[in-house]
Amino acid sequence: MNVFKSLVYRFRGLLLLTLIASALSAAASIALINEINNLITAPEAFVNTRIGMAAALLVALFVCGFGSQALLTAFGHRIVYELRMVMVKRVLDTGVEQQEQIGAPALYASLTKDIMSIGEAFNRLPFVLYNGILVAGSFIYLAWLSWQLFLLSAVVIGLGAGLAQVLMMRMRALMKIVRDTDDRIYAGYEGAIDGRYELALNAWRKRRFYERDFEPAVEMARATEVSADRYWTLSLNLTITIILGLTFGIFIAGAAFGIPSANVIAYVLVLMFLRTPLNDLVGGLPALLTGSVALSKIDSLSLEPYQPGFNVRSEKIETATGDELLALENVVYEYPHEGGEYGFRLGPVNLRLRTGEMLFIVGGNGSGKSTLAKILTGLYHPSSGLLRLNGVAVTDNRLAWYRSHFSTVFSSFHLFERLVGPRGEFDPALAQAFLERLRMERKVAIDGDCLSTTRLSQGQRKRLALLTAYVEQRPILLLDEWAADQDPVFRSFFYFELLPELKRCGKTIIAISHDDRYFGIADRVLKCESGVLREYKPTVSVQEAGAQLEAAAGRGESVLQ
Repeated sequence: MNVFKSLVYRFRGLLLLTLIASALSAAASIALINEINNLITAPEAFVNTRIGMAAALLVALFVCGFGSQALLTAFGHRIVYELRMVMVKRVLDTGVEQQEQIGAPALYASLTKDIMSIGEAFNRLPFVLYNGILVAGSFIYLAWLSWQLFLLSAVVIGLGAGLAQVLMMRMRALMKIVRDTDDRIYAGYEGAIDGRYELALNAWRKRRFYERDFEPAVEMARATEVSADRYWTLSLNLTITIILGLTFGIFIAGAAFGIPSANVIAYVLVLMFLRTPLNDLVGGLPALLTGSVALSKIDSLSLEPYQPGFNVRSEKIETATGDELLALENVVYEYPHEGGEYGFRLGPVNLRLRTGEMLFIVGGNGSGKSTLAKILTGLYHPSSGLLRLNGVAVTDNRLAWYRSHFSTVFSSFHLFERLVGPRGEFDPALAQAFLERLRMERKVAIDGDCLSTTRLSQGQRKRLALLTAYVEQRPILLLDEWAADQDPVFRSFFYFELLPELKRCGKTIIAISHDDRYFGIADRVLKCESGVLREYKPTVSVQEAGAQLEAAAGRGESVLQ
């Protein structure tokens, strides 16, 4: 609950003010009950001054009650706002490796249901807090009326509260099970949406997914929630029964202790008044317990601690074409062992990349290409070994600087609508020229700093992803199977014209590809096989690729130069 505690500490002044207002409202309620008791026992004393006192107490009750609950409700919404901002910032600051270990369903569940549960808890908190103070003040008033009856009430209500506590603890344990099941439910949502093609094409798969994957998770959540609600309703009805039973017992005890009937009647009046606050108090506990479970779940995600601001400073490196730009020295990456089996191992990798070089990386599925790409871009931390950029060793405190030299389009890319340049602002003329070079000007327009639409085919979306990477104007461009979704004509254009133009513009290009007919245009081709990187000789020679390139260049001038 560290996030919650830090937020409460930040707004402790507002919280203290609401506590004071709640206490004043409760005091006004108790004082008003006392006035009613006085009216019952001595109606002849109810003169104009008492009317004025009752009216003042009613005004104080309304103003303080409304003020405290309005402040706490606003505080609850503020907490939800802050939690959303803090949680997304923590996700943004958490490394890719850790996010992948947590899993997207767990992150989505926390960013949606957990935060909403906390918000609902805070929406109930004003009433729970107010009723708690009112009940506490009423018990003080009851002790003043009769200490004998108060002791009897304290024993009975204390035993009931102890039993209710046991029920609430059991309910919290069940809610934790429900929350753990939510991750499976969100995984089902993800499968239903992301796997829509496969499910639509195979009715048997759809049925198996629905009945054997999704339904058991939903059924477990339903059954567990029913059990949890039964503990809550049991606690609620137990409270009502105890209060009403105690009310009958008070008359008997009052006669036995010789307490004046006026005091007994006043005592019973207060107990009957407490029925509603106690019911509301017990009724609000499930929301608070759910919020508590949600806070615990958020803390269990092992996200990076919240840090305000972003590290956007970058030192531009100056290198001439042909100079050594990037080096991997004995880099090894090992995936964690699972189920007693050893994880995949990449490396040791020794690689030198020069400024302006075009490097192709090839290999089969599961060979380690994507892992190598994530290490090259600084998204994964090597298990051992060292990365150097322009001769500077990449350490943890230089990681943000290192990453700021890469623009990427991964195979599992996300297309953002907003274009971002080297210092946040981009060059509109440069972006428009490249949009036209990608042959997308009739599909998409650049409106301010946003793309007019991203609802396009996968191949067209990849072109726009390349646009967003290009306008960042970073020296190293990594493309992961970029041409896989392009038509044959544009694929040839990409390899024979676009990549060489980007290289002439000073880009250092790392391309993961399976298109062996185009390997000859690369300066080097490396093959990744079972985690080992080695030189690869393409079947198409550099001379043949060069002849194709010259023929393509003769068909038109580049707009990128």
